[in-house]
Amino acid sequence: MSLALVSLSMLLLPACNPGTITLPSDDDTGVPARDTDAPDTDTGEPVETDEPDDTDIEVIDDTGGDTDTDEDTAPELDDDAIYEAFFDPAVIQTVDIELSDAAIRQLNLDGGEYVEGSATINGEVFASVGVRLKGSSTYQDLDCSDGYCKAGFKIKLNEYVEDQRLGGLERVTLNNMTSDYTQSKEIIVYQLLREKSQLASRANYARVTLNGREWGLYLNLETADDRWLRRRFEDPSGNFFGTASSYGDFYGPYLDTGWVSKSGDGDKSQIEAVTAVLDAFAGDFFGELGPVINTDQWLEYWSWCAATGNYDGYPFTINDVLIYADPADSNRFVFAPWGTDETWDEVQYSGRNWNVVSARLGYACLADPLCVSALKTQIGVAVTDYESMDVLGIAQAAWDLSEADVQTDPKRPFTPDYVWYYQDYYEGVIPGYGDYVRAQVGL
Repeated sequence: MSLALVSLSMLLLPACNPGTITLPSDDDTGVPARDTDAPDTDTGEPVETDEPDDTDIEVIDDTGGDTDTDEDTAPELDDDAIYEAFFDPAVIQTVDIELSDAAIRQLNLDGGEYVEGSATINGEVFASVGVRLKGSSTYQDLDCSDGYCKAGFKIKLNEYVEDQRLGGLERVTLNNMTSDYTQSKEIIVYQLLREKSQLASRANYARVTLNGREWGLYLNLETADDRWLRRRFEDPSGNFFGTASSYGDFYGPYLDTGWVSKSGDGDKSQIEAVTAVLDAFAGDFFGELGPVINTDQWLEYWSWCAATGNYDGYPFTINDVLIYADPADSNRFVFAPWGTDETWDEVQYSGRNWNVVSARLGYACLADPLCVSALKTQIGVAVTDYESMDVLGIAQAAWDLSEADVQTDPKRPFTPDYVWYYQDYYEGVIPGYGDYVRAQVGL
């Protein structure tokens, strides 16, 4: 039995268009007064792409085992305390990057390869680290001649110095937030998901400098790698994948290019197993797919995507998801969100909804009435949990914390008025989003 998908019409969001994005020069430090009215350049909703938001994807050389040593003689906080402080949502971190002219030239030629530099993170000096650029649709380099040089950064602490870490972390991921009009969505959504025990990364803000020059406000996002697994799973030795920039699904053409290893030995046999089940799928979602994916966790993952309007990821698109074959659960896959910068989506503006999917697992569930019924029930649970939280309070805290930096960021992708307009817009959307989801699902 198949479930008919909704035919949706596209309408315009009553909002502003940024027109020509204002990118101030380094000496532009004027601070505008906050204006809650829409900017004068209101010409319609900017176009959002379905490209993956992030290419924080790299083959991980996971040698297994914790190789931390106790050779340092200076007293220091333990790894857990440093980790917690580094992702404290109430504190803006500081990251100062130093690169030679030659390193910058190399990054402008090929930003995906690490070059050697140094980094000072919250005052702690790392004299030798790997630095590369990151992003897909958000990718920018360090050549400011075209006005667009708010590059995203990946810092690999142990690229040149073995076992060098920060609070157990081997990598620091700094997203440029150039696709998030509110400059806050990932911080808000990852926090609320973690509070509800969903698999989600930690995230907060960071102020970044490059060679002593202010480079602006960034998202400090916990890197998904073997260290990410160790903080979430009893057995972190399994295979961990993320969708590549070319998208990924459980389908033959995507097996080689769609999934990139983030930890483990890169064995894709479990991806092949899910693909084989879907190739022969006869309509029993739980009976057929239960041996290869954690179906309960899958429904929870989908329900929280719906409860937060996170429709720019799997299964609504075939990107922006993490999957882990958990050895403690017969290598069944579990799912985690990746890239939540287009949340609180509304069907009248994007055409996206809880049951408008592009991924094979999504189609399989919607073809089974029992799965659809279970999914609706789980969405109802997630929406109730969402409404029990002070989500607007989480959002307001992020907006208050970042307000000054939004104004003074020399590489800012949007004007302060533009950011504030969207923050004010979502201030009205967030409290009532549960009712919106219930109406869409028919709960």
